[in-house]
Amino acid sequence: MNMVIKILYRVILFCTLTVNMLPHHAFAKEAVPVSVRDVSFSPENFFELSETGFDKEKVHFNKGWIGIFMENEKDKGILVVETTKGSPAEKAGMKTGDIITKINNEPLVDNEGKNLIRFKNSIETMGAGAVPTLTVLRDGNVIECRPELIAKLLKNVKKPVSLPVLSPKTFLTQGAKKGQGQSFMDFVMENRAYRKMCSDTIQRIGEEVYVREGYQTNEASNPFRLSIIDYSLQNPMNTYETGKIIRDLFLEESIAGQVLSAAKLLDVEFSEREEINHEGDLQASIQRLINDIVPCVSLIKEVFDALTEDEFDFLYQSAQKIWVQEETIEPSDMARVLELSQKVDLSGLFEAVTLMLHRIEDIKKYDGDLTQTALQPFTLPAFLQGADNIKIPSGKEAGGDDDYAGDVLLVQDTSIGKIVIGGTGATYYYNDAAVIVDLGGNDYYSNNAGASGKEIPVSVCIDFSGNDTYNAAKSFVQGTGRFGIGILEDVKGDDKYLGRDFAQGAGLFGVGLLLDNEGDDFYSGNALNSGVGFFGLGQLIDANGNDVYFSRQFSQGVGFTKGIGILEDDNGNDFYFTGGKYPDFRDPEKSFQSMSQGMGMGIRPETTIVGASGGIGILIDKKGSDRYYGDYFSQGSGYYFSMGLLFDSEGSDTYYASRYAQGAGIHSAIGILGDNGGDDKYECSFGVSQGCGHDTGIGFLVDTMGNDIYTGEIVSQGAGMEKGIGVLADFQGDDVYRAKDSSQGFSFPSKTEEITGIGMLLDNQGESDVFCDVVRGDSLFYRANGGLLLNKK
Repeated sequence: MNMVIKILYRVILFCTLTVNMLPHHAFAKEAVPVSVRDVSFSPENFFELSETGFDKEKVHFNKGWIGIFMENEKDKGILVVETTKGSPAEKAGMKTGDIITKINNEPLVDNEGKNLIRFKNSIETMGAGAVPTLTVLRDGNVIECRPELIAKLLKNVKKPVSLPVLSPKTFLTQGAKKGQGQSFMDFVMENRAYRKMCSDTIQRIGEEVYVREGYQTNEASNPFRLSIIDYSLQNPMNTYETGKIIRDLFLEESIAGQVLSAAKLLDVEFSEREEINHEGDLQASIQRLINDIVPCVSLIKEVFDALTEDEFDFLYQSAQKIWVQEETIEPSDMARVLELSQKVDLSGLFEAVTLMLHRIEDIKKYDGDLTQTALQPFTLPAFLQGADNIKIPSGKEAGGDDDYAGDVLLVQDTSIGKIVIGGTGATYYYNDAAVIVDLGGNDYYSNNAGASGKEIPVSVCIDFSGNDTYNAAKSFVQGTGRFGIGILEDVKGDDKYLGRDFAQGAGLFGVGLLLDNEGDDFYSGNALNSGVGFFGLGQLIDANGNDVYFSRQFSQGVGFTKGIGILEDDNGNDFYFTGGKYPDFRDPEKSFQSMSQGMGMGIRPETTIVGASGGIGILIDKKGSDRYYGDYFSQGSGYYFSMGLLFDSEGSDTYYASRYAQGAGIHSAIGILGDNGGDDKYECSFGVSQGCGHDTGIGFLVDTMGNDIYTGEIVSQGAGMEKGIGVLADFQGDDVYRAKDSSQGFSFPSKTEEITGIGMLLDNQGESDVFCDVVRGDSLFYRANGGLLLNKK
């Protein structure tokens, strides 16, 4: 340290009433190093924050809200694009196309859009009950509107369901039980200036829990916001620990237990059926499954009982249009989908799917000689009795018709679809079915293959063995629950799964599961596949093999509104790819949207006033050296009040993406990428990634061991922008960090409020780490912009 820096440092120490470098370290106008040579930070307790946190009593609940969607109309004022139904603006007679030129006689004409910020701040400051005078230009005439403002923030927020493992008490008590050493966050908070900055940011992020959503005008709690999202926004420094707990819920449970955990994360309560183990032959096991379809159908009917027939049909035909790029939906129809969704009780779906899972386990236990299996027609409960059309091919002859061909042992009609039993030879399934049990052979499925719909509310497909091909030229196939439950389980073989939209473990107002237990498999689709949930659960579990996952968008563990999507791969060197088809509007010549690979997605009011909080997207890879390829929005990221998680447990992995990726939280969302082993490579060709929080978002990238390489461009590697929190933490190994502007522990002040983001690049061990700047070992740098950079040997 040269003489000038020493003098400056002493002045700062004096001004902040601190006399030693430790523990009362400085917060400088320029980056000042603080020695951490003799300080031990506990990796297990690294982010725990003892005192500074969100305080509900400090929330200003009287901020005003008018209820319009607006744009700057150059040289004229503020254009009203849309008014919220039942909002103060609508009640005051404001209409789409109005141009607001003044508020309380103050002009709102601006060329740069700052008038939008000024108008928003004025409305919020006036508060609920105020009646501003708005001068409005409509069809060439000047009129005045006087809306009576209501509160922007909701006073009631839904309380979390009983989930002890995720309760706040867990986090408050864990520190005393874990590891040796001090909490890093408690250490940095000893700096008073930094503590004040963090407190203000954490308080501001927590306030988002109470913000109105989309068209919502009442004072009730948000019907779509998940309580785990609210918890994370109010406890942002617990983000990584929260993610690990969620990960462990799915690593340590049976599939039935995972379904229960998913329901709890969606704030859905249901009575899990007690598992009863049955011993018996294959005929009896399949008969029990058929018998239990009846109560499952009854449970599914209750899910939608509050909807009229017309409402159900509208929801059934319109819901998928929100996310399918090739389809369009009007804002009014989107609003109606969200309104009708509040009449749907998802609990029956989860109860039904657990019942089916128990029956599938019974069938899989059969260990007799499948080549000698002889099955008779099944006894149908009265509800399932259909045309009584039964076909039993004689001997081992290849039976076939337009529906099924090859080694078909039995086809039986029911009122909700066919029951089909295939033998140990090759079987060809062309038409949809409610139940398929295939005993072996290299089979071909061009049908629904364990996917439900309006006519088949429960669909189960079990394939015992063979290198099978699932190839459907339509959507809603291969373990998809569409307004019902769908399960596809393939026990053994190198399989190919080819679909379009909503395939391979997808839930749309339903629960869809694809379970592949063994083999080197290939999964391909257009969009909305490989573990996606929208008002429900979609899950894909691949237990073994070197697998390939290929898709264009919204795939590989994506959770939409009131949904959870999970892709779990337990073993093998796997390849994940999404993108290459749908350009991103920010740079359409060079970039594509992925929205995949552990991605949470909400409906942000961006082009219309209608919006809704997002869900939880999870990608878990247990073992293997894996490759992840994504583009915009991918790899453990969240968008608009959602949560995205990607956890890779073992192997030397490579992550390639472009923007808003690798642990990025965007617009009050949470993104987590955690890698627990191997020499890994992270690369983002644009940036705003690798532990980045934007617009009250929270983004964490945490690598616990290995010699890793991080390559980014701008605003990466621990960046907090527009009131966001971004953290990149690496706990072991000799690492290389390459990035460009405003990166590596960088914080930005908000453009609209007096709040600063929180950006941290924290390397907690390594003898020869490389940063963009020369960073002395065993030092903590408080950047002038409010960022943090730690280089601990």
